[in-house]
Amino acid sequence: MEPEAGSIGDWLGQDPSDPQEVAQRYDDWARNYDEDLASWSYQAPLVVADTVVARHPEATSILDVGCGTGLVGQALRARGFTGRLRGLDISTASLAIAEQGGAYDSLDTADLQQRLPVDDDSVDAVVCVGVMTYLPEVEAVWREFARVTRPGGVVVVTQREDLWAERSCPAVIERLQDEGVWAPLDVTGPAPYLPEGYGGTDAVACYYLTARVG
Repeated sequence: MEPEAGSIGDWLGQDPSDPQEVAQRYDDWARNYDEDLASWSYQAPLVVADTVVARHPEATSILDVGCGTGLVGQALRARGFTGRLRGLDISTASLAIAEQGGAYDSLDTADLQQRLPVDDDSVDAVVCVGVMTYLPEVEAVWREFARVTRPGGVVVVTQREDLWAERSCPAVIERLQDEGVWAPLDVTGPAPYLPEGYGGTDAVACYYLTARVG
């Protein structure tokens, strides 16, 4: 039985982080996910795709962390990216839909709160869109993104506006910069994210972070 949009909106606003709960919710939601997000004027996949193509036009491999049903992959292909695209997600039902879309070269199930099943310095860019809500250990996650990205590559992520300060995102960005892990290129926000909210709730904004790995 698929959850109603209202119940999904309520759940999303609770900042869920239990991996099994997140997987089950997204498995249940997968069939209607793209339609619901379109009705909520979801903008982040297109914004992030444009950012990656502009900031790293030479990229030949991109890792989409939390790829879901494949909205970011579709946006990247629409923007002309022809290189290797790999997706990771905890929801097997969402991955099945992403596979049907044909944008990805490979798709794998992964608990994104654990070490990513990806080699060091193995991709030109990492994107993570609409996923950090479920990953409370921001610093550990962003260090993982930098670990798998080749020097000179980029990391592009979103973080919901209400969690930006609560989870100390500015301090994490600065700490990773001070350590030479990455150099932030752009921090934009609060910016439009879900102008229609979660289906009838207030509008939701986010921050977009782009960093170049050292």
